[in-house]
Amino acid sequence: MRNPVFRIKRTFTHLVRYRHIMGVLIKYGFEEVAGLFARRLKVGIGSRSLPTARMRNLAETSLPQRVRLAAQELGPTFIKLGQMLSTRPDLIPAEYVAELEKLQDRVASEKYEHIRNAVKQQLGAFPEEVFETFEPVPLAAASIAQVHRARTKEGREVVVKIRRPGIVKTIHTEMEILQDIAGMVKARLGRDNTIDPVRMVSEFSQAVTREVDFANERRNQQRFIKNFADDAAVHVPEVLEEYSTEGLLTMEFIDGIKPSDIDRLEAAGLNPKTIASRGANFVLKQVFDHGFFHTDPHPGNFLILPDNVLAPLDFGQVGRLTLQDKLLLQYSVLSIVDGDAGKLIHGLERAEMLGDETDMVELTRDLEEILSAYHDLPLKDIPFGQAISRGFDVIRRHHIETPRDFTLMLKSLMTIESFATDLDTEFSIIDHLKPYARKFTLEQVSPENLFRQMRKAARGAGELASRFPEDAAAIIGKFRRGNFKIHVYHDHLEELEQTLDNSFNRMSFAVIIAALLIASSLLVPQTGDVLGLVSFQTLGIIGYLAAAIMGIWLLVSIIRSRRF
Repeated sequence: MRNPVFRIKRTFTHLVRYRHIMGVLIKYGFEEVAGLFARRLKVGIGSRSLPTARMRNLAETSLPQRVRLAAQELGPTFIKLGQMLSTRPDLIPAEYVAELEKLQDRVASEKYEHIRNAVKQQLGAFPEEVFETFEPVPLAAASIAQVHRARTKEGREVVVKIRRPGIVKTIHTEMEILQDIAGMVKARLGRDNTIDPVRMVSEFSQAVTREVDFANERRNQQRFIKNFADDAAVHVPEVLEEYSTEGLLTMEFIDGIKPSDIDRLEAAGLNPKTIASRGANFVLKQVFDHGFFHTDPHPGNFLILPDNVLAPLDFGQVGRLTLQDKLLLQYSVLSIVDGDAGKLIHGLERAEMLGDETDMVELTRDLEEILSAYHDLPLKDIPFGQAISRGFDVIRRHHIETPRDFTLMLKSLMTIESFATDLDTEFSIIDHLKPYARKFTLEQVSPENLFRQMRKAARGAGELASRFPEDAAAIIGKFRRGNFKIHVYHDHLEELEQTLDNSFNRMSFAVIIAALLIASSLLVPQTGDVLGLVSFQTLGIIGYLAAAIMGIWLLVSIIRSRRF
């Protein structure tokens, strides 16, 4: 039977790659992991020992730095994994995040002949046949794709993002290898460790699968175009549908300035402070207004156009927020502003993110320690990113699993804060957050929203009432057949007897009420009387009254117990 944790296709190509990985692991001081790998593969790695000079260099290099250097040497897929992990401070400590953010996804460009063939495979003809001009030298090259400038036969200046040939197969192979490594590392770390490599690789696999699908990126970009169609401060590049496929994406060419090039911005008459403010509003509008956001708004993913207009780029990775995610963000901000840990804990409880094993006293103490550091600071001086980063440390320590997209959203806010403060040293993300949070709060208590909630509740109550006769008949039928069962799970056995008594009493009342309603409904249409004393109709009405009184009493008892 195949081990589910370690599934390996024993092909020659895989074994060569495994040996290379083991060599890199040993080079950067991860001999123990390499040894585990070798024993599982049943291949030898020899009796290699690191030279004294190398051992001395490793001793002077931190573990996060060695992880980054190893990922850099292992190539594009591992670099991409490191970059994605750098956006997940809920999974890895801050020192690893800081190092992995330094990873650069720069690789040698593909041979032009391979690109020509890839374009023909995607569009049915070579680039010189499809486009008026197509520059063979790429504008940029990364592990998954590279970008070429071109001009359509209609005269439009465009950029063509083409997926590297064979990259889908390569990524599939690398994913198998990463899953194997993650399984071994997790087994070695043990259950109590806060780092879960299997979860990391699983999320990475899903994310990179979406990223290599340019049809997905095209849909994301079109949604951003729609969302910001009326925003003069943002220009999302237009997508050319007729020149795009799942492996090729053609869009409008943007001739702008990188926001990190402050000297060029000022020379062009642009205002860095305005750009900082618009960058923050761009992200906050995504979060609060659309619930659909760019997960990595770092300076490299923007160009600045005349009049301080932002042009965002690269829509391969996006996040989607639920109403619950937005509410949790609101609780987080209010906790920081008011220095009130209780608000954040209430938000975590409401989102059902705290388990029975959570030590509430310890969690409250940790949060209060963080918030107390910022309680006396003016609002504009509160370091939002620093506070959130410390909050992620608490999340990992208490094994709180935050929703993936909620974490990505917080990381996006931290990234845009860094982006903005590089342009404007007086920038405060919380000052920009306040109007959006206030607007969101007002929307939640608006008459329209309350009416929608009431209408939803009324619809649910109506459905419950309409099903009641059928449900009551089904319950009585089960009683008659002797098939009525109650499945109970209770943590506190000493309370079990009382709980069952209360449940059976209420169930009995419900059955009696149902029986009275059914019997009364049968009696009211009848004519005649009982022993010449009382008519069937009167008995039916008395039954209805008795059922109503008992129903009201049962409802009041349930409400008073506060257990719905």
